[in-house]
Amino acid sequence: MAQFASIARIVKKRGVRGEVAAELLTDFPERFSSLDQVRIFNGETEYWEEIEKHWFHKNRVILKFRGRDRPEEVEELIGGDVQVSEDQRVSLPQDSYFHSDLIGCQVLEDEEVLGGVTGILETGTAGCNLVVTRADGGEFMVPLVRKFVLKVDVGKKVIQVNLPSGLV
Repeated sequence: MAQFASIARIVKKRGVRGEVAAELLTDFPERFSSLDQVRIFNGETEYWEEIEKHWFHKNRVILKFRGRDRPEEVEELIGGDVQVSEDQRVSLPQDSYFHSDLIGCQVLEDEEVLGGVTGILETGTAGCNLVVTRADGGEFMVPLVRKFVLKVDVGKKVIQVNLPSGLV
């Protein structure tokens, strides 16, 4: 089964030519220049759309899909995620990870399982924290910094940590 990565979320119709405004979910907005077709996933429904043109306006991407030329023709897409297949994702530098790769990883300290990553909390320019849920349902956060995170193996879905006492 193919996996997809969300790069934008359609938030509203724009204009009278069937355009939509989408919130960017990617750190690489230039990627829209090389995309022809995208998947729009809106709840349980998927749409395959060909990007006719795009441009940026006020921290959003404006998308025009081929064959959708009136505002009423894009209504069903509002709220949907604009997605690309996993093999179309941008290559990241070493020691950089997609949030979706970290979600679901087990967090280990030595050989002890501390919990699983259930979310990522952005902390602005300071970086981000892994939201880790323990087996008992409790949560704690681990700053995603080398001081605490020793090794990330997204293939094995394991993150090795060395945490100061009291963090868990």
